Amino acid sequence: MFEKFKLSTRNFPRSIEIPKNPLVCEGCAKGKMHSRSFPENSACATRPFQRIHSDLKEFAVQSYHKYKYYISFLDDNSSHSWISLLKKKSDSKVASKQFIAMVKTQYNVTIGEWMTDNGGEYIDKDYVKLLKDEGIEIQQSVPSQPQMNSRAERFNRTIDEKAESMRHQACLPDSWWEFSILHVNYLYNHTPVWRLDWQTPKGYLDEFKPDLSHLRILGCGAYVFIHKDLRANKLSPKSELMTFLGYHDGHESNMMFMRAPNNVIFTAAMALFDECLFPKCAKHKVPPVTQIQEPEEPEITIETESVPDEDAPFTPPHDSIIPQGDKERLHDDAEPRRLPQSPPQQPRHAPGGAERGNEPPRRSEQERKSTRKDGNVYPPGTSTDTDRRRKLPDANSTTSIPNSGQSSNTVEGDPGHAKSATEGGALWEYLLSKAISHHDELPDLMNV
Repeated sequence: MFEKFKLSTRNFPRSIEIPKNPLVCEGCAKGKMHSRSFPENSACATRPFQRIHSDLKEFAVQSYHKYKYYISFLDDNSSHSWISLLKKKSDSKVASKQFIAMVKTQYNVTIGEWMTDNGGEYIDKDYVKLLKDEGIEIQQSVPSQPQMNSRAERFNRTIDEKAESMRHQACLPDSWWEFSILHVNYLYNHTPVWRLDWQTPKGYLDEFKPDLSHLRILGCGAYVFIHKDLRANKLSPKSELMTFLGYHDGHESNMMFMRAPNNVIFTAAMALFDECLFPKCAKHKVPPVTQIQEPEEPEITIETESVPDEDAPFTPPHDSIIPQGDKERLHDDAEPRRLPQSPPQQPRHAPGGAERGNEPPRRSEQERKSTRKDGNVYPPGTSTDTDRRRKLPDANSTTSIPNSGQSSNTVEGDPGHAKSATEGGALWEYLLSKAISHHDELPDLMNV
């Protein structure tokens, strides 16, 4: 860079000697130094329990059982994890001792290496003595460099994030973090891992495929069976609604519940789960479901109603019929009630496309069957309907011409004809004399 100054500037001092070997600059070291990145460790364990990663996590709130910490143990080969809850940091020695004993008893294996950070609980003399007495090699990171113990640090972060997500989803209080931590660790051991060729840590370590049919959502509601010895009386319900908190140590059917309203831990093996109900949530909440396959788009059919035209004539929904009695009650001076007219019908077309014209409607040529049955009173062909229509006077009857002063015997003898003449009805003989037969030609209008 100093050589470029000579070309890019003027009056640059020529007497400056540029060193060929880089020297350590104290000021640059104090003002510019950064922490370097730590590469991943490519050396992985080749057998279970060859290397164990451990770390301690502290919480700001005491848990339901007054726990404040938890210590994690992670197998480098199988990725199987174990978590122990602690009330104080000094309890980490007891938890580690119990874990080492469990490995010896259950798997008949001796732990080879113990990788931790440089925390005070791990550099304690009694803790170091415990590991050395078991013949375990101790590997510790430098102080304030947790990146060197990255496997355990990343595991704790994964557990914490999943536990907090589940706890907030179920609206559980902060003091119940211990249940969410243990439940997430249980799920972690039953989750396929890429580095194990998509095997679960528990299946890889125990050499079998675990059954997941018993898994339930943390914090969901469950109707837990109450034994008859624990009921108040014989009329008490046989189950109660409780909050699911995970699985207790031992068999997977040993489930933990929180019993309301006193928040007492209740352990049971029989329960009816409602995974859409969260008793601790104020509002009804449905848990989200991860879509495994793309859902098919449903067909949406929109039904449209026909809008009537405003200019179109009104069509009544049903045929309006005036009863016969109403027609008889109409007075002569009263205007008859008009019914709304239906729109004119389009002419019907024949199947071939030609118009039918004024052809009468076709009727069936089949003869009607007689309703004659045994025991009928009326003979065949006799109608029981009464014709109530008014009968017109006979054309051969003698009538009087209007304003002629002559009276007809028929009119005087028949009350119906008399009433017809009185109400202004036309005389039939006069009208028939003016009638023209339909066979004759039409007369000239000027001579009529």
